[in-house]
Amino acid sequence: MTSQAVNKTGSGWPRRNSHGTGLTEMNKLQTNQSMTLNRTINLYPLTNYTFGTKEPLFEKDPSVPARFQRMRDEFDKIGMRRSVEGVLLVHEHGLPHVLLLQLGTTFFKLPGGELSAGEDEVDGLKRLLTEVCFC
Repeated sequence: MTSQAVNKTGSGWPRRNSHGTGLTEMNKLQTNQSMTLNRTINLYPLTNYTFGTKEPLFEKDPSVPARFQRMRDEFDKIGMRRSVEGVLLVHEHGLPHVLLLQLGTTFFKLPGGELSAGEDEVDGLKRLLTEVCFC
């Protein structure tokens, strides 16, 4: 039985390759490219939004197997589903907050949903946010 020495300095993430060099190739790429993103994030006060309730939406399918069959049928007709989700930031009590939709008592999600066939992502997100109506 043979034993191998364990390199304690190479533990953790990112893992080193068999030569002990780690992510040097990625580091070389990063030094050649600018890693700075210039983006504007609009932060609005919570008073810009109104909130309400809607009638609950009920499941289309009577069972999980029926749902999977419906999804298989839709995939055969349409192909891969495409979806979008939006992150809405608001400013409240001096802190940024992310608005989420509450479904039921314990489930929260980002606003968005499935795109129509051939629909642009930005146009689809605008449509879906209008349907949700955070306005």
